[in-house]
Amino acid sequence: MTVATARPGDPALWPPKGSDVVPAYLVDNGFHTDVAVQRDAIIAAGGPLAVAAARASGRPWIMIGWGDARFYEATTPWQDRLPDGLRALLGGRPTTVHLEGVWGRPDVVWRTGVRRLPLSSAGMRALLSRARAALRVNSSGAPQVLDVPGKEPDEAFFASREGFSLFHLCNHFTADLLSAAGLPVTPVLDTLPAGLALDLRLRAGL
Repeated sequence: MTVATARPGDPALWPPKGSDVVPAYLVDNGFHTDVAVQRDAIIAAGGPLAVAAARASGRPWIMIGWGDARFYEATTPWQDRLPDGLRALLGGRPTTVHLEGVWGRPDVVWRTGVRRLPLSSAGMRALLSRARAALRVNSSGAPQVLDVPGKEPDEAFFASREGFSLFHLCNHFTADLLSAAGLPVTPVLDTLPAGLALDLRLRAGL
């Protein structure tokens, strides 16, 4: 099954060629992964994701994540939320796109759990387009902000149109972003952060 789900990379997008390198970072907390990109790149791309980023934070880097809304928005330690997380695997619950600002380059802010992702400019545009597609928008095309009690400064939650299930978890969404950017991914292996890191090392040489 692992081999059957493997997606090839797109040589037109990745690896970047010459000086056409746009930095991004995989941020891994051991359970969940985000992709961090420069805020300016999101704003320049325009559309509802740019509106969402402008609302979330003015910091120079933005982490893009996704998941089950109820599980993601809770403030208790993730270990205490595992029973609820297991119920989320049945699907049918609301999901959210989470954007969080970071004050500096992720590999400077955190000493561990960060992997540099050199993307091409076209790959970055494709990644942002995939992230934008996850947003639920209203009739005027604006992202739908979720009012989350206790959210931290420089973060915001937005309604997502994608379903959460055993076959589409938060780390699968991260793999979708990387696949859109042209990197080869293996969804079964990418279920957990450690598997995604192994996948990037084995198939993308990162």
